[in-house]
Amino acid sequence: MYLKDLGKNWDRLGKEDPFWAIATDPKKRNGGWDVEEFFKTGVKEIADIMQYIDKIHINIKKRKVLDFGCGAGRLTQALAQYFDEVVGVDISPSMISLANEYNVHKNNCEYRLNTASDLKLFNDNYFDFIYSNIVLQHIPPKYSEKYIKEFLRILVPGGLLIFQLPSKRLPGKSIKALLRRIVPIPNSWVYMCKRKIFGTVIEMHCIEQKDILNLLKNNNAVVIDVVNYNAAEFLSCRYCVAKK
Repeated sequence: MYLKDLGKNWDRLGKEDPFWAIATDPKKRNGGWDVEEFFKTGVKEIADIMQYIDKIHINIKKRKVLDFGCGAGRLTQALAQYFDEVVGVDISPSMISLANEYNVHKNNCEYRLNTASDLKLFNDNYFDFIYSNIVLQHIPPKYSEKYIKEFLRILVPGGLLIFQLPSKRLPGKSIKALLRRIVPIPNSWVYMCKRKIFGTVIEMHCIEQKDILNLLKNNNAVVIDVVNYNAAEFLSCRYCVAKK
């Protein structure tokens, strides 16, 4: 999938069922999310992340933070309670519009549309903290790897980057999982067919942990911690990284 197609896909999702597209609880599909409940999940997640940062004894300056793939601002709004300046960036105009609608921290929180495969809208060494969760997994690896490099460019020396990416799909016991092992059809074909049939699709992509660690090592980063956990059909990894 090209980046422009990815943007169109998420723009449509942002118009059709935005909260479910961001937090895909099967019970919340077709407008099932209560707005307050939806944003409370972001408050809890960021509170947990800030507690995690304290637990691993990392001191970060709470000046500027980036929420990459902000969607409707679920995490951005929560981050605004901890940082002086918060920026949420997303590829989807409809998501950015929704984020602005629900922005209750206009004094220190703004949203930016970015449809490019880089983050040139930000200067080098700009953010003290960058956070991205359940976002890069929806982006083809050739783009997500470039975004990770960009994170390290715009992060201040000594700044902290936390991002999540699945490393592999778990074997699974369903008929669909069994068929996938017997006939390993490329993801690109599967998603192309789904887009033609359903119009929109939430893609899932993996990058092996060793490849991410090599990428970080080669781009001026120090890996502080990696948390592995099972999430649905995937082994997911949360990387905690500092810039040299």
